[in-house]
Parts: sequence; structure tokens; C-alpha cells
Amino acid sequence: MSKLESIKAELSLHEKILFAAVAIMITLVGWTAANYLVVKSWLLFMALLAIVGISIFIVYQYRIIKKLIKELIDV
Repeated sequence: MSKLESIKAELSLHEKILFAAVAIMITLVGWTAANYLVVKSWLLFMALLAIVGISIFIVYQYRIIKKLIKELIDV
């Protein structure tokens, strides 16, 4: 596989991971907004920690995608 095809494949994988992480975060935010009055505080705290963790992961994936796009342009 050429370097160009390898970068394209890796870029595609990271895009799918990014979209899945965004979907998970939106789902968690929706669940938290719908259930914040009826769930226990520790569960709400864990959901908020998960939202923060996924947000950090999304930024990390976005940076990887930007780097891969830059490599793709240079090739």
C-alpha cells in the first residue's frame, strides 16, 4: 500500500472514531439533561466525568485528523 493510501485509510478510521465519540457525548448530554432530577448524585457525577473525558478525546482525535490532512497535502 502506498503512503497516500495509508494516510487516507488512517484518516478514514480517525474520522469514524471522532464521529462515534461525538455521538456518545451527545447521548450522554441528553441522558444527563433528561434524568438529572431522578438519578443519584454519584451517577450524575460519573456521567459528567465521562462527558469531560470524551470532550478531551474529541479534541485529541481532531488534532490527529488535522495532522493527517496536513500530511496528505504534503504527499
